[in-house]
Amino acid sequence: MEYRKLVEVEFREFDREALQKSWEWLNDPQLKSLTMTPDFDQESQERWFESLKTRTDYYLRAGWYQGVPVSVYGLKHITDKDGEVFGYIGEKELWGKTVAIQMMLDVIDYARSRNLESIYCITLKENKRTYRLCSRFGFVTEKEVGEDAIMMRLRF
Repeated sequence: MEYRKLVEVEFREFDREALQKSWEWLNDPQLKSLTMTPDFDQESQERWFESLKTRTDYYLRAGWYQGVPVSVYGLKHITDKDGEVFGYIGEKELWGKTVAIQMMLDVIDYARSRNLESIYCITLKENKRTYRLCSRFGFVTEKEVGEDAIMMRLRF
């Protein structure tokens, strides 16, 4: 895919620093709504983080810019056939700066390396940024999920 990077993001393993920033980001009302994040506490977040050490159904990365975490993304619910794309850019000043494109390219590369048949994204109907991003990569709307969300899928 051709595009001009507006910022250069470094992708790393999801670590404790990214975990702490995620706590802040996912408690921001706007991000919480856009990501459909349920209420959670730091204790449950810590248990989830520790569970990642033994899980194979997650691919989780953090995006770093100028030495600090700015985004989290990856695949969850990975099976031998597909996985669910998720991600968010916690630092809102980087929204629209090609970070999401870079994240999606990495997820697609990973999914292909796992020989998945497809990947899918569940997003709010009102989340136009995610809809445009997924459409740009060839995802097509597959079905409605409840009243407010849709599932989009990219087949390889």
